[in-house]
Amino acid sequence: MKCPGRAGGRLLVLVLALAAGPLAAGFQDPSEVPAQASSLAAKSPLTAVATAGRRLVAVGQRGHVVFSDDGGSSWTQAQVPVSSDLLAVHFPSPELGWAVGHGGVVIHSADGGKSWTRQLDGKSASQLIVDYYDRAAADGSLAQAGEYATREKNVVAMGGTQPFLGVYFENAQRGYVAGTFNRILRTTDGGKSWVPLMHKVDNPRELNFFNIGAGASGLFLVGETGSVWKYDPGADRFVAGNVGYDGTLFGIAVGGKVVMAHGMRGSVFRSADAGKTWQRIDLGSSAGMTGAALLGNDDVVLVSMAGTAFISSNNGQSFSPLSLPRPMSYGGVAAFGERNLALVGAEGVRSAALAAPQGLGPAGATPSSARGSN
Repeated sequence: MKCPGRAGGRLLVLVLALAAGPLAAGFQDPSEVPAQASSLAAKSPLTAVATAGRRLVAVGQRGHVVFSDDGGSSWTQAQVPVSSDLLAVHFPSPELGWAVGHGGVVIHSADGGKSWTRQLDGKSASQLIVDYYDRAAADGSLAQAGEYATREKNVVAMGGTQPFLGVYFENAQRGYVAGTFNRILRTTDGGKSWVPLMHKVDNPRELNFFNIGAGASGLFLVGETGSVWKYDPGADRFVAGNVGYDGTLFGIAVGGKVVMAHGMRGSVFRSADAGKTWQRIDLGSSAGMTGAALLGNDDVVLVSMAGTAFISSNNGQSFSPLSLPRPMSYGGVAAFGERNLALVGAEGVRSAALAAPQGLGPAGATPSSARGSN
């Protein structure tokens, strides 16, 4: 990241990890050390949560991954080959999932999140990026290939590896991982091999990508300076756009009727035309919005790093405060079942069942019940 001050929510983990550094003589690369078993894994800081069919899977610090098969009433820790902080997770099917995080790690599960294997790390990612652009420069097949190769070699020379902050898979074979300084890779074979796409994004300033998501309205990247990039399948390229904001966007929720982007200082933007135009939505809050979820009836839920939550029952046109029990600093949220939420943050993972839509009053919504590991 270019400036720790731009971080928020789930990226707090990233900033702390960057600050720590390998100072101890006995330092071991977290990407090569399995996550330790802990009875407190579900109560430790977690940064992202996703659904894997009916299962819930959450990821977080030190390679912790936990899953629940009972709607969040109980959680089991998964076997993970890395102890790197994990920042994002996505399952395109109940069995197949991918998670990414610090140190450039990409891990894969073929059993619904119970166990994981490492597919990529920062060193191997840098090497494949250098090799790809060196070849393109040598055969003249890609303009500016030499510049991309040189930039990556400089990263390697400085001894650093760049984190991946977002992951999205369209299906079992085709998926993307994205992160800092214009870094984005694509696989078409389920992660067995990866191809750099830095030359296929309109991002000359090499702004950081903070998240990637898709739905009926398309595939989107979001990042710094209010930037939103939408994938153009015909051109095989991510085309730049902007929501009209100079701050960082942390995430995006993509539906058929609405696309919601959210970020720093309570910033929320809505598009009803698949990302062509954007309208700022006033929440009356200055807290960084760290997660968004679309419910089946087109309700939208937002959560913040300040422990506040908001709900919309009109496709994101306006929001009311959402009262959740035992609030914490939230890092992410996922919807499951009819009207259920899985929430992750500073105190682990919790779940809540929302009241029926007709029970929503003018002051907001109240969960009918809540569950969690705490």
